[in-house]
Amino acid sequence: MNKKYIMPFALAILILALITSPMTFAASTNDNITVNVNISSVGAIVVSPNSISWAATAPGSNTATTNIIIKNTGSENVSNIYMTTSAITDESTNPLQTADPNAYSAAGFIFVKNSTETTYSHAGRLEWNLSTILTGETLSITAGTTAFGHGWYRNSTGNEYLWKVENGTAGLCNNTGATFNIEQGPENDTTLSRDITANPSTCSAVTQGAWGVFTCSDGPLNGYCVAAASTCDKIYIYKNDYSSTFPTCNNREYLRSANLIPGTEDSLSVFASIPLGTPAGDTNEGTLTIVATY
Repeated sequence: MNKKYIMPFALAILILALITSPMTFAASTNDNITVNVNISSVGAIVVSPNSISWAATAPGSNTATTNIIIKNTGSENVSNIYMTTSAITDESTNPLQTADPNAYSAAGFIFVKNSTETTYSHAGRLEWNLSTILTGETLSITAGTTAFGHGWYRNSTGNEYLWKVENGTAGLCNNTGATFNIEQGPENDTTLSRDITANPSTCSAVTQGAWGVFTCSDGPLNGYCVAAASTCDKIYIYKNDYSSTFPTCNNREYLRSANLIPGTEDSLSVFASIPLGTPAGDTNEGTLTIVATY
């Protein structure tokens, strides 16, 4: 055989052997690793945005609505979500006696509703005693009363409703015997309505606590809780506040009572309602606190 053909021929034989011979692979084996992660119990919500501001809102008007997102960022279901405001602490003195807008809590102007409601409610509205008896006002104070308060319930509609609270035992408006009334007919730019005896709402007996709480079954505050200060000089109107500040009220409702499971969210909607006769300028910055149970 010619030498020049020896190497190619041998290479061809080797390749053919590799193709036709069975190939041998290394054997394999396996085992498993069990993985477990324990999640600790954490109750947590995050609320966005953390600040809301409305500018240049005229008295007698409402701001645009703003959505508030509540996210369950913890590991437990949360439920019984409610809102409380800083209005009571922000307005430590009667703002009606001053033209200072900073005497008014911004939180006291807020209306709120949940994601399924069609009607907004006061988040927490303070109304204060008037310093004098109005011209033409009829209060019909009960004999033996030693302390009382009276004033207007107001919002942006221009309709104002006259209310009155009279003391109970020990001269306090959060004790047994205290009474609350509010006129069902509004006063506005075309109608005077200053006789509390003409068409008063039907309101419950006082529930005693740090504040005396009433509920009305008709009139402009139907569906609300109305808390009277012990000193009779102010009332607080609310619906969704379950804080320990107030005793039990039959009209209270949670903004959300159902479970909000971890990783999900719900929403609220709020706006500010500015009554006529509110002084111009920046109000006292307020706080809305959203509380959830887990």
